[in-house]
Amino acid sequence: MPPVIPPVLTDYPNMDRFPFYIIKKVNNNIPPHRHDFLELSLVVEGTGTETVNGVKHRLGPGTITFLLPYQIHDIRADAGSNLLLHVCNFDMGILLNAPDRELGHCLLHAGDTEAAPFVRSEAEQHRDLLALFDRMQHEYNKDEPWKKLILTSMLFEALARFDRLRLEKRSAPAEAGRKPETSAIWEIVHYIHQHYQEPLTLADLARLFHFSVPNLSKQLKHHLGTSFVDFVHELRIRQACSLLRSSDMTITDIALEAGFRSFASFSRVFGDMKGISPSAYRKRWSGRLQEDE
Repeated sequence: MPPVIPPVLTDYPNMDRFPFYIIKKVNNNIPPHRHDFLELSLVVEGTGTETVNGVKHRLGPGTITFLLPYQIHDIRADAGSNLLLHVCNFDMGILLNAPDRELGHCLLHAGDTEAAPFVRSEAEQHRDLLALFDRMQHEYNKDEPWKKLILTSMLFEALARFDRLRLEKRSAPAEAGRKPETSAIWEIVHYIHQHYQEPLTLADLARLFHFSVPNLSKQLKHHLGTSFVDFVHELRIRQACSLLRSSDMTITDIALEAGFRSFASFSRVFGDMKGISPSAYRKRWSGRLQEDE
């Protein structure tokens, strides 16, 4: 039996207008999953465990975790405990397009260093972080001028505080094990997200970002857990599913809009990934909507 691949979460409220979302909620039992955006979380109260890419760590008040795209993770609260967390989701483009790119490079490099994806803040640091996350939540819930600018500024402060805490607690020098190509990989992933509907080949990407084709293929597999072709297909089929559910476009037009050059290849890939044909998928979804009316 093939291994079960955890689902990929691909959206969150507000992502089409401003790719940032924050919520304060109880998370007692979150099954293994991945997502294609970044996540920064802070434990407000409660205890439990979190597993990131197979490595388990304790959660408690003051634990702050930063997750890269496609990292498999889950959360389990201890018996009798409620885990209350601030959870912030945001697009990788915010980090890659920061005025000071060094912070983004440090955080995106961390996956290839000894730096853990989490750190436990002390009491005073925890109070400062709670106040910062509360301000972010308050600003997010408002609709006032300069909201995006203020939220982005506070997000960068939270990320910088996280990285500072993590560096303080590391025994190895900050630069140890760092691989210069890692941040470029995330820039490539971001580029694929923006251009997957266009003709896109591994050779084109390798040439554009100054990689060899074999090395780029290897790095994408390492960071995404899947091949370049399968990753692009996943993005295109996701877009096709959205259009099948929400539009009256013909299936042929949807195939082209999603980035496929032929209906035959679209139909084959769709069937391989979804187990049914595009027309059956649309009919099934339409039936669900009618049942809800």
